[in-house]
Amino acid sequence: MHPLSRYLRIVDGTASPQYLVARSVEVELPSSQGKQWEEHDEAMERARSLINETNSPVSPSLMDLKASLARPHMNSCSLCPWRCGAARSSGQGRCGVTRPRLASSFLHMGEEAPLVPSYTIFFAGCNLDCAFCQNYGFSNMPARGTEWSEEELSRHLDEAVRSGRGIKNINWVGGDPVPALPYVLEVLCMMDANIAQIWNSNMYLEEESMRLLDGVIDVYLTDLKFGNDDCARRLCGALDYSSVVRQNHMIAASQGEVLVRHLQLPDHLECCTLPLLNWMAENLPGVALNLMDQYRPAYRANEHPELRRGLIREEHLAALEYARDNGLFLI
Repeated sequence: MHPLSRYLRIVDGTASPQYLVARSVEVELPSSQGKQWEEHDEAMERARSLINETNSPVSPSLMDLKASLARPHMNSCSLCPWRCGAARSSGQGRCGVTRPRLASSFLHMGEEAPLVPSYTIFFAGCNLDCAFCQNYGFSNMPARGTEWSEEELSRHLDEAVRSGRGIKNINWVGGDPVPALPYVLEVLCMMDANIAQIWNSNMYLEEESMRLLDGVIDVYLTDLKFGNDDCARRLCGALDYSSVVRQNHMIAASQGEVLVRHLQLPDHLECCTLPLLNWMAENLPGVALNLMDQYRPAYRANEHPELRRGLIREEHLAALEYARDNGLFLI
């Protein structure tokens, strides 16, 4: 079976995107957050039983409940392990994001083949600070871009899907989309398009955030960067990278379909690439993998001697052979 089989069924119109299923599940909106989470978990069970059915939107829906649960993070944020709290409101949190800003939005033809054409929403700001970031122009500039209201973006996306350009999915990316999670949920409460949703992320987020994405996201398009915490700490500043990101990959695989990207870094074959391939073979054997060879020195890469050059062809060929020998599904 293809690792993205349900996504491909959404594309060909024989399955519904999860967010529309969530919009068809009626809920109550209790005043306390504790009661809201109880209602959320009960509603998720109903949503799973309706995953193969097509129903009309209701109000309030499970999507409305998810948006309500996420909303407080716009003022006091604990969406990712930095848990910056009220520092978000002042822009002093780790990612610097206050109100999400769109750095760009366009029809993207450069994603993996099953995903194109992909309508891509790039948010400014990121909760990691990778020394080699290829998108540092907006990942590290959270004030870049423009603010769109949730209503404006939902209308824009519905119109884009209806435009006849063959759009296969809405692709939420950045930077990283996790600081914009409350905003994304609000937008999806207003959208009607029968289209797959992709969460394109570094996966450095809290388990509660993953609960909010459950029943919303059809494909997790992930970055699995480092094979150990020492490299992660040195190159992106995260103290607990492996435990957080690996756990979230396991959760993602239980919620939807996953396409993992691993950007090979020069001189990191033994410490990062091969351990990650081993871990995937043991824990995510049916997941699609894009083993990427397009590393180039960017941003602060020159601060790290091994990152000052491009990837050697032999490094990539060794990784490909190892992945194939371990039965991983290369895409």
